[in-house]
Amino acid sequence: MKKLIVVIGLGRFGLGLVNAFSDKDVDIIAIDRDKNNVAKVGYIIENAVCCDSTNADALLEAGVGEADNAIIAFGQDTQANLATTILTAVALKKIGVKRITCRIDDFVYEDLVKRLGVDAIISPFDLASESLAMRMSADNVMDYFKIADGYNVYELNLPKETKPLTLSELSAPSRFGVNIILISRQGKTFLPTKDYKLMPDDHIFTFGKEKGIYQLESFLTSGDDK
Repeated sequence: MKKLIVVIGLGRFGLGLVNAFSDKDVDIIAIDRDKNNVAKVGYIIENAVCCDSTNADALLEAGVGEADNAIIAFGQDTQANLATTILTAVALKKIGVKRITCRIDDFVYEDLVKRLGVDAIISPFDLASESLAMRMSADNVMDYFKIADGYNVYELNLPKETKPLTLSELSAPSRFGVNIILISRQGKTFLPTKDYKLMPDDHIFTFGKEKGIYQLESFLTSGDDK
């Protein structure tokens, strides 16, 4: 089942997030109370909704209650926007969204939003939309680095559900088109051999294309390589 990501607030940053998520293997709901902003993302995704994000019932009607992660993307350049950010976080907690990520432009507000139950803080000044989309689309991708022609280096943390197996048994290059180039365990980093056995909580660096990374991550988490 695909992840459901909700982006609330479709200004420049929110629009960038929707663009970044649109080519990931996730479902997206985009929300704003401004019809013009909603119209802009309507050309990118199907599920763009005009509603008041501070209204819990409106969020439920839009399908936000099923979200794996809801991102509050409003800036706090005005008191009105700050209030909207706070009330949206309260509404998301009320309807039981699994994880809430909140944009903040001034870290003086960090403690405040965390007290509201926000799980993660992001800043558009520190984090590119594309990198955030990659992290949220695959639970265990910690970061990635663009190389060339669609090939990137991806940093992954293996989940506790990972079944121990050797790199030879995994056959990542032939199965997923991905090479495991570095492994870190208990603070030590080294180049792996084909006989090295991957274990839960290993930290690995892989090289390949995005589709293969999603397949590898899915396989290591659940045994599903589709």
